[in-house]
Amino acid sequence: MKVLFISPIQSTPKYHHLTHFTSDNAGSKKVQDADNKRMNNSLLLGGGLALLGAGFYIWKHKSPAKNLSQLAQDTAAQVPKKPVVQKQEPVVIKPEKTEEIKKEIKLEIKQTPLPDEKLANSFPQTLRSKLSVNNNYEKLKKLLLSPDKASVAGEGANSVVYNIDFLDDYVLKIIKSKLNADPNNIPIGLFPDSVNLGQPVWGHPDNKGILLLKKVSGKPNSIENWSGTIYDKSLQKPLSVTREQAYDYYGKITRIAQMEQASFDDLANQIKVLDTTPKYPGDAVPGFKTDSVNPNNLLVDFENNRLGVIDYFAKNNEIYQNSYMDMVAVISDFTLYPEYYDHLMPQQQAELLKCLKIIEDKSFKAAQKAGLSTDKNVFLNFINKMNKYFPIPSVKKSDTEEYIRSYDVRAKAFVDMFNSR
Repeated sequence: MKVLFISPIQSTPKYHHLTHFTSDNAGSKKVQDADNKRMNNSLLLGGGLALLGAGFYIWKHKSPAKNLSQLAQDTAAQVPKKPVVQKQEPVVIKPEKTEEIKKEIKLEIKQTPLPDEKLANSFPQTLRSKLSVNNNYEKLKKLLLSPDKASVAGEGANSVVYNIDFLDDYVLKIIKSKLNADPNNIPIGLFPDSVNLGQPVWGHPDNKGILLLKKVSGKPNSIENWSGTIYDKSLQKPLSVTREQAYDYYGKITRIAQMEQASFDDLANQIKVLDTTPKYPGDAVPGFKTDSVNPNNLLVDFENNRLGVIDYFAKNNEIYQNSYMDMVAVISDFTLYPEYYDHLMPQQQAELLKCLKIIEDKSFKAAQKAGLSTDKNVFLNFINKMNKYFPIPSVKKSDTEEYIRSYDVRAKAFVDMFNSR
């Protein structure tokens, strides 16, 4: 049987003359090689023609050429863009919105009317509204019965003051029961509501030695244990000032001297209010006297550049007058000033004197504006009377030296420092 293999390229008449490959043809090797060569050439020629035709078709149907800039734009357009993250602006609550929020919060606070009892009825309306929320009235009753020692804000020779965490604007003052002074004679004073001099706003109906005072910002001006340094009751003797206390004092005085004149003007205005505020209706000798002997009766708020006077007593005669030297004295801690001075280095001593003179000058100018007395003798007359009735224990450096630390001696030496005015 003869089997014929026909190449696809031989199907056309053009290639009929070429020799066919058959299974029974044992032609020479030479003829076979020639046929293979012709077939390979035919295949290469056909492939080339096919590629040429495809290229011609693509060229015929291609889009118009673009310039480089357009090409760059198209390329950029093909690059996927990163998602744009919208920056969120901080939420700002306008003042009017803040007030609305506060009102809504206040509306949510449930008020409980105070019981109809003697203690509750003794509070002024401002305090009643504060005590009628959050069970504050019961909290205060508990505090009055048993003050928390951890809440002590300050302690002096005559009283202890406690912070009240649920009444931020007030402090509790309890006068020490062993004092000879009669608490029933302590007047509340008819202070304007807009004034904050740490004045009493309430007195206990059954114990006049328990008071609620307006809270004044700041920290005590002098050393922590000033009263104990003047006289330690447990040791029954006065204590000496330490070098550490002297450096602490020096640091405070230099900072106060740098305060603006406005801070001293404000302090003078506070003292002027004390001068003119009646203790009760029909007061024949109106006003209160600053206790400028104890420097911790001045609170210093360095953050707000404010000097706040506290803890004054009622005037009962014309000798108890306020003057600009009360400002200088309570700032400078005149009773212990010489002992602080002795602990300092010569350069610090010179700087301290310079700062004290700056304080005296600013106090004088402030007093003139406020209408306070600028007479130094007003201060000395008050100190002499205080020294007579309330003498402080004196310190003796040696058996041959005079006693020091008496009010009048220290006050006179202190005033003489500023006699150049």
